[in-house]
Amino acid sequence: MAATHDDKPKDRQDPAERANRADGKQRADERPSSAERRRAILNAALRCFSLRGYDATTMAEICKLAGVSTGSMYHHFDSKERLAAELYLAGVRSTQEHGLHALLAHRRTEDGVRALVRAYLDWVQAQPELARFLFAMRHAEFMESAEDELERMQTEAVETASAWMRARMESGELPELAPSVLRAVLYGPAAHFARRMLRGEADAEFELAKEQLATAAYAALRGLLASAQPEAISPAQIAARRAAMR
Repeated sequence: MAATHDDKPKDRQDPAERANRADGKQRADERPSSAERRRAILNAALRCFSLRGYDATTMAEICKLAGVSTGSMYHHFDSKERLAAELYLAGVRSTQEHGLHALLAHRRTEDGVRALVRAYLDWVQAQPELARFLFAMRHAEFMESAEDELERMQTEAVETASAWMRARMESGELPELAPSVLRAVLYGPAAHFARRMLRGEADAEFELAKEQLATAAYAALRGLLASAQPEAISPAQIAARRAAMR
């Protein structure tokens, strides 16, 4: 029986037909994955929020910049509020991972503390738009829906960092501090400088300020440790005090 067009062996198919099939396969392979589309939407949202502000930005503008359809947008994020909340959580997750990676890479207490402060400032410098968004939007209304997830993320990050810090507190290398106080000592001055830097108001060169703030954080912890320890009294001082009491 003569072969029909559909029965044509693959090696005898027309070159144009093979080219069309190859081109179709290539286009399918080049289609962005769901994760890539989600990332593109988040990146576009950050850019739009940075240029126009959160309130003035529309979902249509984000769709256009991200190069996705409206259906794809709402498949990932059902509202601008949810999109903004997810962007905020992604930013927090990014800075946490960056800092923990830097901290856990060190065994020496001083090296770890200094690396943590450096990593935070390096992240801000590398992600200025996202850092501005995090600073500006912490108490925005859209964050109400993300509070539970944010608390969970922060608890996990604190527990991971606290395990490293706790070991050094128990060995006497760091002072016993509540997590909130420890965080304020480590990040307070650095965050103040970061805000000024993002506003273009920093009056110090970045690398120099970064090293100074890293040094200051460790010095503050050591200072608190020294102040918490009982004053050492020499035998001569003890004898002098006893004599004075007679």
